[in-house]
Amino acid sequence: MTRRGTDQRREPEPPAFSPRHPSGHAQEARALLARAREHERRGAVAESSVAFDMAVALVDGAPTSPLHADLHRWHGQLLFDVGATSEAESFFRRSLEMAQFIRYAMGIARAQAALARVVQRRGDLAAARRQFDDASLNAVATGDHALFALIEQHLGTLSMVSGDTEDAAQRFRLSVRALRESGDDAALCWALDNVGQLHLQRGRIPEAWAAVSEGLAIAERLDSAALQQQLSATAADVSFAAGNMAECDSASARALTIASRRGDRVGRALALRLRARLTAHRDATDEAVASLESARALAAQSEDLLLAARVLVELGDVVAARGDTARARTAWEQARAAYVRLGMPPESVAIGQRLSSSP
Repeated sequence: MTRRGTDQRREPEPPAFSPRHPSGHAQEARALLARAREHERRGAVAESSVAFDMAVALVDGAPTSPLHADLHRWHGQLLFDVGATSEAESFFRRSLEMAQFIRYAMGIARAQAALARVVQRRGDLAAARRQFDDASLNAVATGDHALFALIEQHLGTLSMVSGDTEDAAQRFRLSVRALRESGDDAALCWALDNVGQLHLQRGRIPEAWAAVSEGLAIAERLDSAALQQQLSATAADVSFAAGNMAECDSASARALTIASRRGDRVGRALALRLRARLTAHRDATDEAVASLESARALAAQSEDLLLAARVLVELGDVVAARGDTARARTAWEQARAAYVRLGMPPESVAIGQRLSSSP
């Protein structure tokens, strides 16, 4: 079973924009954008958000330009990545409106992809696939190859969730090749994380570890907090599957520390789920339950339906192991309802088997 709830791939940087507003404001906005990006790289999300707000305020009132649409989308991306889903959606929708108003084709495609991720996180996987397909067509039409490669990653994760590992593997393979050729190391890092997750789902531990190790090396070279957090969590997942509990402990603790510093609800939920798995393995069931309850609350706050369902399954398993069958059944029933809504019949059936075999 894979660790991730819904996917968290970052958008690649578009070509330099040419805003239609006074050059002094454009230069100041670029400086603020650079500041926001640097704060974001270091994991200072609150400071990054302030810098984005300042940049938007600086260009407010000027004729709408690609810069306006990009700033709103980038700010939304920052918020989405830490689980502030509703707030991010507002920025994405505003970005789309601006891009449509000025017929900024690349901005339209990127805003569509961003909104598709919101739909995916909330659990309408079929609608997310349709929206990604639309964004992909627009990306091809505008020659935005970086966005096309990113969308292939998103579509691959949807296939992975639905159990179509062959389609996921093909999409990931093509995307990784394109990213290597383009030299986009940050995007390649996210892609390697996906590849590692897919290998883990297939039970190919050495291949999973190879992908994760390469991704971690890139993340550390880029000194990106978000990348190090994501790859550390994946490393913990692979380590647990390989039976390396010491490495799982170290990597999951690192992921939790970074996520907590960034204020990342999704990242904290993922890391807490891993910590719970580790403590349950050590028979510290009370600690495991506490971690899973915290992860469940964070997943709900983030509106991440798939992550919440997976946490509920593990919560049911842990409390069932200590004899609390009533609480286990409640958790499993809630998980099954989520899987039905997500359109994941195999998972629903698996939960049904737990329920039928419990007292």
